[in-house]
Amino acid sequence: MMVSLTQRWLRRNALTMWMLLTMLLALCSAHSRLQQDLSETYCPVCNMVVQPTPNQLLRGSQALYACEMAGHFQQLVSNPKAYVREISAISTLPAPYSNSTVSCPVCHDSRITHAVRLGPHGNQMIFACSENHATSISTNPADIFISSPSNDTSAYCQGATIMYDGFQSAFHGICPRLLFHGWVLNSEAKYALGFIGIVLMGILLEWWVEFQDQLHRRLLRTLVVPPSPDTSTAHEDPDLDIELSLEDTLLPADQRAQRRRSLPFSARAVLAASYMGMMALAYFIMLVVMSYESGFFVAAVLGMGLGFFFFRDVDALHPSGNPDPCCST
Repeated sequence: MMVSLTQRWLRRNALTMWMLLTMLLALCSAHSRLQQDLSETYCPVCNMVVQPTPNQLLRGSQALYACEMAGHFQQLVSNPKAYVREISAISTLPAPYSNSTVSCPVCHDSRITHAVRLGPHGNQMIFACSENHATSISTNPADIFISSPSNDTSAYCQGATIMYDGFQSAFHGICPRLLFHGWVLNSEAKYALGFIGIVLMGILLEWWVEFQDQLHRRLLRTLVVPPSPDTSTAHEDPDLDIELSLEDTLLPADQRAQRRRSLPFSARAVLAASYMGMMALAYFIMLVVMSYESGFFVAAVLGMGLGFFFFRDVDALHPSGNPDPCCST
């Protein structure tokens, strides 16, 4: 009974549903055509691709954008006149504004005839309906700002950046992005979780280095007959920490070397997979440090120090190498 009622309702309202869906798609398409192409919009400070937020809204449905580098957005909005360049006459809106709907910030006239270019880098412009209004905008661009910048973050920090200009702190500054675009640490709780996560990454890396070394030695002990020591009286290989067989010790040194076999393909594949994972983690830590956020640097160093203290075999005759991708040994 319920199935038949549902089928009748769908047949009766199919046309209405298709019309609503078509209207929704049309609205979405129209909205996308009215937007500035931010993927082709570049920062006036450094010429990098801009991020959608934060941005400075302007009158006339216009806005100013900057890249993710810390401080570039603040430089742009705190002293916009320093980035004003020439005024030029235009007949149509250039890319990336060609699909935008804008009006003059001074009088809201939609007939755009002039553009104020911003620089020294990037391709951002402010549009006006006349040369006089363009000159007025270039004299004091802050007059056409709409209140405070649009922001997607909290009062704890402002904006978002993947890299700071030198070591800085996120506290009451720019919110850090931790490795991925969506991981904006814009609150004390998120920052604390990020700090703990970086410490754990450092600990895990030092454990992994020791694990890789022990795995290699274990595979050699299990699958390979070790080479003989240089001296015929020795009965142990200090590098592998295993005892040579009596037969090996009685053979001449050149014959003992011939008895050594290579690791099989499966063992090499296991070692390679473990090594790739270890190096991927090391590179992630390197990228975290390269963000130049002071707390992240402390967390990375603290984590690797704790990991070394708890997991590394400091009594080994031949300690394993440094996993740092910048100075790997």
